[in-house]
Amino acid sequence: MIELYHNNISVCSQRVRLVLEEKGLAYTSRPVGLASGEQLTPAFRKINPRSLVPVIVHDGHIIVESMVICEYLDEVFAEPALKPADPIGRATMRVWAKLPDDILHAACATVSFAVAFGRQLKEKAGAGLEDHLARMPDPARRERQRLAIEKGVETSFFRDHIKAYDKTLADMETQLQKTAWLAGDAYSLADIAIFPYIERLNRLGLFGMWENRPGVTRWLANLKARPAYKPAVADFAPMDFNDLGDPGLKDWPRIKELIAS
Repeated sequence: MIELYHNNISVCSQRVRLVLEEKGLAYTSRPVGLASGEQLTPAFRKINPRSLVPVIVHDGHIIVESMVICEYLDEVFAEPALKPADPIGRATMRVWAKLPDDILHAACATVSFAVAFGRQLKEKAGAGLEDHLARMPDPARRERQRLAIEKGVETSFFRDHIKAYDKTLADMETQLQKTAWLAGDAYSLADIAIFPYIERLNRLGLFGMWENRPGVTRWLANLKARPAYKPAVADFAPMDFNDLGDPGLKDWPRIKELIAS
């Protein structure tokens, strides 16, 4: 039995749901409301003291960290395999899978809050915004969110993070001009690791970042055409994205300036 503690639009939750769907694995869904602070409650912190989703409980064993979960599922449920068969392919896969931990996850949080989520959270929380921020256990993350909410794309670190995204897309384009997928000619955990972060840009209306990158455009279309995409990602997105529209479009001229600077 697999229980999945996850959030509908969490990029890390999307990764795990993609693996579950690719492998055809049934699971019991345990939604965690991040906007309401459910991940900060004592009940959830007994499951994961770091207050992060996703978490799976498999046959009584608690497993945390999205890529650790993805690799675990690929080892325990071998078919269809989501790792390249050759050592070079697996090494390439792990380089891509490591990228979010190095920079892309922080960049995604900055861009999301600066462009859209900050406004949404401020409207929902109202006078309770400070209380919401104060409950965040990581003070550095709390301060980044506060600044992104207050200053939007003019936040001091937004430029570095949007440029990190642009470099990622440039590196993807280079690879995808040579191979169909990020770790070679077979779909793998490399694609699952990166896809939610690019899909987030798409949802925010920042699709202009790959308008001159045909390899990325093709890769994104191919991934969204896979049967796993709808139940793992698309079916969850409308709950929080349906009132966002394309918020990044209004900031796109300024964002292009920041990328070019």
